[in-house]
Amino acid sequence: MRLPLSLAPALLLGWVPLAAQDPGMDSAEVGRALEELALYQADLHRFEADGVYHGPQLVEPLSRIADRYMDLNRFAEANATLDRAQQIVRIEEGLFTKSQLPFLHRKIENHVNSGNWREARKLQDHIIWFYLNKYSWPDQNMMRGMLELSQLHLRGITEDDEENRGYHYLRAAYSSRIALRVADNIWPRHEQRKAGLIYEQLRIMYLQASAINKGGSTGQSLRTSESRPLSSNGYLAERVVPPESAVEQLRIGGQRYLGRIERIYTGEDKSENAEALAMVRLYDADWRLLFDQKRQALEAYREAHEMLLGAGVPRDRVDELFATPALIPMPQFHDSVEKALAARERAPIDAPAAFGEGIPVKIFFDRERSGPRPPVPPPQSLGLPAETLGLHEGNDWQVVALFSFHLPAAEDIETRAGWRRRNALGVAQDLQLIELEDYPVYREPEPLIRNLSRLRFRPGLTAGEPHAATGVISYLAAAEASR
Repeated sequence: MRLPLSLAPALLLGWVPLAAQDPGMDSAEVGRALEELALYQADLHRFEADGVYHGPQLVEPLSRIADRYMDLNRFAEANATLDRAQQIVRIEEGLFTKSQLPFLHRKIENHVNSGNWREARKLQDHIIWFYLNKYSWPDQNMMRGMLELSQLHLRGITEDDEENRGYHYLRAAYSSRIALRVADNIWPRHEQRKAGLIYEQLRIMYLQASAINKGGSTGQSLRTSESRPLSSNGYLAERVVPPESAVEQLRIGGQRYLGRIERIYTGEDKSENAEALAMVRLYDADWRLLFDQKRQALEAYREAHEMLLGAGVPRDRVDELFATPALIPMPQFHDSVEKALAARERAPIDAPAAFGEGIPVKIFFDRERSGPRPPVPPPQSLGLPAETLGLHEGNDWQVVALFSFHLPAAEDIETRAGWRRRNALGVAQDLQLIELEDYPVYREPEPLIRNLSRLRFRPGLTAGEPHAATGVISYLAAAEASR
């Protein structure tokens, strides 16, 4: 199932749900899936020929058959097969057992892939109730299950109807918080794996703040809370928090989560974790920049740079980390420079490398070397072939437009005494549409520019000080499915 072509994606770090979609199967893969389906169906028919219709030995072939149906986009058949396997588990083990949870998760995924978000939402609510009321004891399977639910809710923000976006924002945050609480129960207090779970809360909180800033019904639903009952009949009054207050609450909450990550590493040998603490400071700088605390962000970036060098990280590796700007918030938390650089190397080249706030883009930088505001170079001067820019349509993405842009350095924030350029640091400036003969733009560029202006960038640093940069943004959209 492919998303329709859209030039105005919703506010979401969509790199997770969009990149996770099945890119499609070629004829050879379809042939293999059909062969395997026939083999598993033959196994099932042999059991049925022996009079076994509800035995536990049917669960495995049913599970494999459902997988092949899902691969082949035969969603109704996949759902019926999963439902039969779940019913067999219930007959054998009881109504509420852990064994049926994998089938519930796969039924939700199947509904999502088929676009049936109404049934997916019902099962998502049911499975949360199951975990909270019928799960015998919290463990890592419960933690992973809640994280999976959170990711599917994030996907729902872009794929479900607009009226349900607020629901998905809130349920994604709720599911992720439950996963973190489970981790607190099953892992030691200073377990470093918890840092990634805590950082996931930050990402979701920034998504909520972005939706509130954008306004509309989704933003209002995220600012609405229920107060105490007005009377004995139990009616509740809704209280709508002002946008500025709601965003500030999220910013403060994010700072607290960053403090939790810091305490994980300070709780053990502080000198041994000096590099990790420097990385926490770097993410703290990102968070401040995301909420337009530019002066505090600049100070935090300088401190992070010095802390990394003080922790013994080779200067060339630190310089490599900060050589070019990066879209923030980062997809994951990394507690070392090497892990961050390795993640950058693993970034896929056949799908958009960055999905800031639901805007699928590929971004390529050319380090600015002379003058505070040189002309923005055309893409040819960057030495990037069309394939690198994502201009071929051999994947699920179509190029909508190419823009050149400029990121100012710290000294460019104030252009004259008493006047500050709004949102200058970390925000693409001077966005200019690049005309391409083979990939013309058929729509007005202004809506695209507004979307791209919402992106936030960690500035590139030279000796701890931000430097200006220029680059090219390749704005992409999901291609229409070819049936």
